[in-house]
Amino acid sequence: MSFNKPIRRIAIVGTGVIGASWAAQYLARGFDVVATDPAPNAEANLRKYVDDAWKELTDIGLSPGASRDRLEFTSDMKEALSRADFVQENGPERPDFKIKLYADMDAVTPVDSLIADDERHSVAGSAPGTVRHRASV
Repeated sequence: MSFNKPIRRIAIVGTGVIGASWAAQYLARGFDVVATDPAPNAEANLRKYVDDAWKELTDIGLSPGASRDRLEFTSDMKEALSRADFVQENGPERPDFKIKLYADMDAVTPVDSLIADDERHSVAGSAPGTVRHRASV
């Protein structure tokens, strides 16, 4: 499958420090970002992180269209992923959790969208038959 679809909307799965950092960076680059995390206070913590990072991101240089207003939050992962062009996964580094998370993400992410993580060893790649988006992991 060809992945020539323009990337405009990025979903962030997991909004701890790493996920929040990705969200701030993508917003600074002018993308629409929808974040999801089931943790208590996740939205408030994410918005505070982005607000705190924005001065430094501004000093580095914002891309055209960059805005904190382009950030959405939902606790519903299906809603977050259903319209994403690119998914950045940042869940806990536990293989049992990741295998289920990838299966859940794979079921609702558009087939022509990319799923990425920043793990050294991809759990999804080591779980044959669980992920349709294997080429994108």
